[in-house]
Amino acid sequence: MSTAALVQLAGPISNENGPGLFLRFILIASFVGVGLMVWALARAGRDGAKRDAAREAAREAERAGAAGRTADDLG
Repeated sequence: MSTAALVQLAGPISNENGPGLFLRFILIASFVGVGLMVWALARAGRDGAKRDAAREAAREAERAGAAGRTADDLG
């Protein structure tokens, strides 16, 4: 098919309301929703990794501090 024929066939589809317009809105909304979900999951994973690293560093510092103590210091 030529480009002119495709434009002529697509003209009524893009200018008239109907189920095609509704389905286009649904499709665009689903892509936006999936994009937001991926962004939220990636952000949560990144924040969770930071939190886990901070907890591990605190545990290491606690272990290092406890290793240098004597029995009298522990009470």
